[in-house]
Amino acid sequence: MSAVAKDWLTANELLGLPNMPADKRGVHRKALASGWQYREVAGNGGTRREYHVASLPATTRAALSWHTTAVLAGNAGQALQAAAQVGTVEGAKAALKSNLSTHVADTAKAEGLRNLAAMPANEQRRMDARLQVLQAFEAFQQASGVAMTVAEHQFSSAYRLGHVAVEPWVRALVGTVAPASIQRWRLAVRKGGITALAGAYGNRKGASKIDAQPQMREFVQAMLVRFPESRATQIMHGLRTRLAGDIAGGSIELPSMRSLERWMETWREKNAQTLMALSNPDAWKNKFMVAFGSQSEGVTGINQRWELDSTPADVMLTDGRHAVLGVVDVFTRRAKLLVSKTSKSTAVTQVLRDALLDWGVPALIKTDNGSDYKSKHVGYVAANLDIKQEFCPPFQPWHKPHIERFFGTFARGMLELLPNFIGHNVAERSAIESRTSFADRLMKRGEVVPINMSAAEFQLFCNQWVDGMYMHEPHEGLQSRTPFAVASANREQVRIIKDERVLDVLLAEAAGSQGGYLTVQKKGLKSDGAWFIAPELEAWVGQRVMARQLPDLGQIVVYGGDNRLICIAECPERTGMDRKEVAAKGRELQKKRVQEERAALKAAAKRQNVDGIVHEILLDRAQQAGKLAMLPKQTVEHTSTGLQGAANALAEITREPGTSAELLRLEGVSSAWQRLQAEQAINDIPEGNDNELARRRAEVQPVFNTPHERAQWIEKRSRVRALTDEERDYMARFKKDNLASYRRIVELVDDMTNDMSSAQKETPDASASGAS
Repeated sequence: MSAVAKDWLTANELLGLPNMPADKRGVHRKALASGWQYREVAGNGGTRREYHVASLPATTRAALSWHTTAVLAGNAGQALQAAAQVGTVEGAKAALKSNLSTHVADTAKAEGLRNLAAMPANEQRRMDARLQVLQAFEAFQQASGVAMTVAEHQFSSAYRLGHVAVEPWVRALVGTVAPASIQRWRLAVRKGGITALAGAYGNRKGASKIDAQPQMREFVQAMLVRFPESRATQIMHGLRTRLAGDIAGGSIELPSMRSLERWMETWREKNAQTLMALSNPDAWKNKFMVAFGSQSEGVTGINQRWELDSTPADVMLTDGRHAVLGVVDVFTRRAKLLVSKTSKSTAVTQVLRDALLDWGVPALIKTDNGSDYKSKHVGYVAANLDIKQEFCPPFQPWHKPHIERFFGTFARGMLELLPNFIGHNVAERSAIESRTSFADRLMKRGEVVPINMSAAEFQLFCNQWVDGMYMHEPHEGLQSRTPFAVASANREQVRIIKDERVLDVLLAEAAGSQGGYLTVQKKGLKSDGAWFIAPELEAWVGQRVMARQLPDLGQIVVYGGDNRLICIAECPERTGMDRKEVAAKGRELQKKRVQEERAALKAAAKRQNVDGIVHEILLDRAQQAGKLAMLPKQTVEHTSTGLQGAANALAEITREPGTSAELLRLEGVSSAWQRLQAEQAINDIPEGNDNELARRRAEVQPVFNTPHERAQWIEKRSRVRALTDEERDYMARFKKDNLASYRRIVELVDDMTNDMSSAQKETPDASASGAS
């Protein structure tokens, strides 16, 4: 029996195979229970039942032939198209990795139809729909770069919201896709091929040993991806080493060397475009990516759109690693380059500054969506200059092709002009030349290109190359005109910034480590370990402000909550300003402001007459309480020794005095009576007897309830007479123990004295008015 060459098998032919019963009756029962596809065939005077190979368990099919893994329909180009729907050049890489993870092996359409001949049309359609969804998911996961579990949930949500582009008939069959469904379908494809998506149909007859053994096929593909120039002998050595245990155990059978060579040739031919996208995305973009449209279409004027970017590779100069940033005006193709220690947002705004001062203000700037260009600082600058900022989709640099092509032109021109500066030594230059061109390295992300120049020297070279060569070279996109000629012929009105200093203030980076937000303290504003001061900050002590650091590091621009300028604060140690002068001016402004605000608040309080508010509240509460009636409670009188003593004292106090001496004694212990008599004595003094009035007032010694009352009384007396030694000692102790209260008392008495003086000045003397 040659089961390998047959698609339909009888029960007798299946006996004894793995996962098969040992008798015919058992085979028929298993087929009925599992729903195997069968046919009735006439012969030998009757009919016999034959079962299709595709319906058999996987282990049985593996024993029958090498057809253990189905071929994933479609080709690498289709997978690449699915990746492009996610919107990324990295999708080209994802397409090939999708092939690896789902065991893609291209085959002719007729061969694929033959393998699926036994599958009903509706199941084929369901298989194709699920396959397209899986291809979209593979591209999505590879492009996003997130973990598989995270990608499954994100893809499920995106598919449900309609953000994943699939054909309408696919969405009609697969309306939603749960993360668990993705996991189940991927596992089914790995174990049984794509036909497992519709019931395990479609094993291919005549498949090579490499295609039929997924572990071997995946290793060969991985070698071709990682080492594109690998030879068949090298891959065969790798197979023998990596799969030695499986080969010895008989579960893996190696192909012949010639079979391996043919398979590699076929695979390279069918995956040429996708392989280039994986190994060299820029080359794939230049050679294969369609360019039917024009990114400059619609740009009709100068400064209508600028494109900004950084070279993918950095340069290693004699004074360290640097980035190269550039900006291109699309309409004129004029350009600028900046050599910067980093490609941070400050470097982006620096190259913007150079262009703004030389070219004017653009209507729109287009950048990639990297953190340098999406930073708050760059967004702040663009917004305040009324410049619209537009970002390219992730991993799609072709949306700003002009700056990309400019960098390529620059790299080739630099190689021609600086052959002796490329690499720091002969061996390094030789290695660069033998491995890849300098221009390719400069345009390859992650590379570091050595150039034997300092940053200042390299910046000078960049300026000279742009101004002396690039600006005067004819450009195909300008109908063979030069950028200089197009810019010079412009007669449109250009928005310019006249004051360079104003631009520097606007481009200033946020101060400190909290995005520019600082709290004004008594000593000023602290940023990066330095204190910045200005007289205007006195009114903002304790409040948060926005501060931006000017390039000279000695000044910061301070804005209030409404984005209005407060001041430009300086660090005296860095600018040499007179700290004492600023402090004096600040105190003067603060004193004036506090006096004005205090007078306004006191006037408001006087108008409201809140002195008696406590009594009003208590009276209102008492009235409200009087409206409530409480049920009587069962009570019992409480007694104690203390309560009894207090009762005795109350009885003694309220007892009617028996003698005049006793009455005088009670008057002596009554502080209220004393105060009343003293005040009456003062009021009975005839008007005009000033000496007697002062003497009697001096003799008055009120009874104080708190030390604060006594201190306030003594402070008032100090304004009309000299204090006694005892009063001075008391005030000294009070000041030492209650400094804050002492200051408030002095301030209060000062205010009272000032108010009295003002009233006397405004009101004519009574005696004078009487005389008139």
